[in-house]
Amino acid sequence: MRGVMWRSPAWLVLLAAAWLTAGCGDGRSSVQRAADQGILVLGNNQEPMSLDPHKATAVADGKIIACLLEGLVRPDAAVDGAVHPGMAERWEHNEAADEWVFHLREAQWSDGHPVRAEDFVYAYHRLLHPQFGGKYAEMLYPLKNAAAFNRGELPWEAVGVQARDARTLVLRLESPMPQLPQLLLHYTWSPVPAHVVESLGGMLDRRSLWTKLPHQVGNGAYVLESHRFNEALTVRANPRYWRAGELRNRGVRFLPIVNGYTETRMFWDGKLHITNNVPPELLAAARRRAPQAYCQDAYYCSIFYRLNTRRPPLDDVRVRRALSLAIDRRELVERVVRGAGSPSFAFTPPGAGYAGVVLPEAAQTQEQRVAEARRLLSEAGYPGGKGFPSPEIMTTSRDVQRLMAETIQSMWQQVLGVHAEIRACEWTAYKAAQQSGDYDISSSSWSGDFLDPATFVELWRSSGGNNCTGWGSTECDAALAEAAAAADAGVRRAALQRAEELMLRAQPIIPLYGSERTYLKDPAVQGWFPLLLDNHPLDAVQVGGRG
Repeated sequence: MRGVMWRSPAWLVLLAAAWLTAGCGDGRSSVQRAADQGILVLGNNQEPMSLDPHKATAVADGKIIACLLEGLVRPDAAVDGAVHPGMAERWEHNEAADEWVFHLREAQWSDGHPVRAEDFVYAYHRLLHPQFGGKYAEMLYPLKNAAAFNRGELPWEAVGVQARDARTLVLRLESPMPQLPQLLLHYTWSPVPAHVVESLGGMLDRRSLWTKLPHQVGNGAYVLESHRFNEALTVRANPRYWRAGELRNRGVRFLPIVNGYTETRMFWDGKLHITNNVPPELLAAARRRAPQAYCQDAYYCSIFYRLNTRRPPLDDVRVRRALSLAIDRRELVERVVRGAGSPSFAFTPPGAGYAGVVLPEAAQTQEQRVAEARRLLSEAGYPGGKGFPSPEIMTTSRDVQRLMAETIQSMWQQVLGVHAEIRACEWTAYKAAQQSGDYDISSSSWSGDFLDPATFVELWRSSGGNNCTGWGSTECDAALAEAAAAADAGVRRAALQRAEELMLRAQPIIPLYGSERTYLKDPAVQGWFPLLLDNHPLDAVQVGGRG
């Protein structure tokens, strides 16, 4: 049985037509004036929640943090997975690849203080400290005894990180990890200016102002210039950055535009160089109007629904599986996201030599899945949806999430007789509710932190800070531990697949589709290339005269 087809409201159709014909006027656009100044203007989806690398969890925050802080390595502008020396000018490891030595270059913080190996030690200590409560602490679990320290079981001195001297950092790992440089691209491995953090509340002060003006100090290509809430955040070139002479622009302006229709109109009106996305309803119009500006890139990202397994009836795996099977994923992609993705029953997208686990129902027809969904719901005590409480789908205020929720709401009503409510939240409230478990069903996405399947599968560790479903499994945890300890790539891959299969069979999430990046880019922009992680080093992007 096909799901209910969602149709665009008349006002959206008219709006798309208006934007298709909108022009930029006769005068020079604001984005052309910005280009004359060497300023790149980007849509960044939402207001950043934090610029502190130990508190941030959102993609929008990470893009700004990557401008302000540089870790041991830095990414390539055009090649997925390639790394270049960052704060470390060179490194080596032992034969087992479980001890790495990084030799730091002479570099300065933006206030003139030298960047020291101790700044990395301090940063890792802060993120892992059990009293700090860092949601991304798991990113540092490859360090020997890091997990035990984070749980309060061992002292800091037992963790495998050491400043041998001011410019030599030693990392000792729990197990062999030849892929370590890939992990180090993530902002959680960046240093923080210990001298500034200590002067503004200390290591454990989560309310520290060290990332805000006028206190912000960084070691990246840029420094914070201005931040007007819900309007724009601007960074300018850092004259003390070790590669300052190689920057291809003078700064970047991030616009927190939640509404995709507004963002698209701003691009047509010459107010953005690059948008964050194009709404599904405008994809065809955008392709027709400006094929040279339209981009649709592969993306290491999954769209899914989290289910709060602590709340009945979602604590019953039969209910969770019924809700998943009742969704027609092909209909969802075709009618809601308009082809900007691929229907999926897997969670981990393909890439990095890994094939995500796909359960048997992926090979069934939708009619077969619907029949099984109805059987499971009846077996759980809710035949035809009778007596089923109305769960709430929590989304952000983005239109595409709301439209997706409405479509799934209709499918559940038609297929199962289950009615769901929809709660749209402002971004900060949404993140807070998800982290605290104050939701029934949460519209979610996860993009890879690095080009490796572990960045997806390890999300479902029982104690994971970004799990947020209430689900955990000792078997899954054991498989993840086996994968982390494996020196052989095949053994590691098999352990990750076993962990992912255990999670998918328990169904604490509903995989929906693998996302693709659809956005608009001014053809004049140079140095921007398709990347699976969408991890663009913005200092390599040129918009006008060289910065």
